[in-house]
Parts: sequence; C-alpha cells; structure tokens
Amino acid sequence: MQPTVKPKENDMKKIKTKTRSKAEISTASLPDIVFLLLFFFMVTATIRTVDDQVEVTQPQAEAISKVDQKTLIRELAVGPPKDALVGSEARIYSEGKWIKMEDIAQWVMEQKQTLPESQRDQMIVMLRADEYVKMGMVADIQTELRKADARKILYRTRQQGGQ
Repeated sequence: MQPTVKPKENDMKKIKTKTRSKAEISTASLPDIVFLLLFFFMVTATIRTVDDQVEVTQPQAEAISKVDQKTLIRELAVGPPKDALVGSEARIYSEGKWIKMEDIAQWVMEQKQTLPESQRDQMIVMLRADEYVKMGMVADIQTELRKADARKILYRTRQQGGQ
C-alpha cells in the first residue's frame, strides 16, 4: 500500500486561484453626461417670471384642439384674486398686471406691439377663466376683444377626466 500524499496548503491555493479580470466601468465620462443634461434642461426650460394672482380652475371640455403657433398666443386670466385684500370678485389678470374691462383694448394694442408686424393680425388671445366666473363677464371680455380687433379667442380648458 502506497502512502497517500496530501497536497500542501500552498499547492491548494495555487490551484484555486484564478486570474480574474475585473470589469470596471469607467466613470470618466459621467461628469460630461451630467453637464450635458444640465445644459439641456437649462436651455429647454421656461421660467415663469410672474405668478398668477387669480385662482383659476379650468372648466372641462369634451373637444380640445391644440394650437401650433404658440408664439402668437397672449393670455388673459379671469378669476377671483388669491389675495383677499384685492377683493373677492372675479378680476382680469395678465403678466403681472390687473386689467380693467375698459383697458382691454389698450392691452390688446400693447400685446400686438410685441409681435412682428406681419403677425399682428394673427394674434390669438387665450382666455383662461375660472369655471365659476359668470358668463356675462366672459361675454363682456369677448366684446371688448372684438372692439380691439382681437378676433381669435381660445378658451383654455381641461379634458374630461384629466388636465
């Protein structure tokens, strides 16, 4: 009978050790990607400079269409003021200013001046009225807009079951 030879511990380690190649992910380009994403969002985001001073809950509509030329749109918000000191009745607000009913024609003229001359007659007024504003006030605004030759009027609404 031959004596069995036990392998030494060093021999076992040599057998088990395998050369592993570590697959490392290079993070050198990560700051570049983060910078590009930051730059993209800075360029594409719009900053709302003026906060609305009226509360507007948009009414629901069954049929909604979108406008392609958003540069032609000027917005009027109609609703009760957020600040109780201003009052509780519905008022007209646009771009940081309260507008009286009789000043709508002046507002239209100012807004048309911001457009190129070739597009002034194509200006679209988007009326964002609270759903509880009386229709008489909305009709009065429409009349004033027509007098000021702003005949394209949109009503901002939300689709049924969504926004």
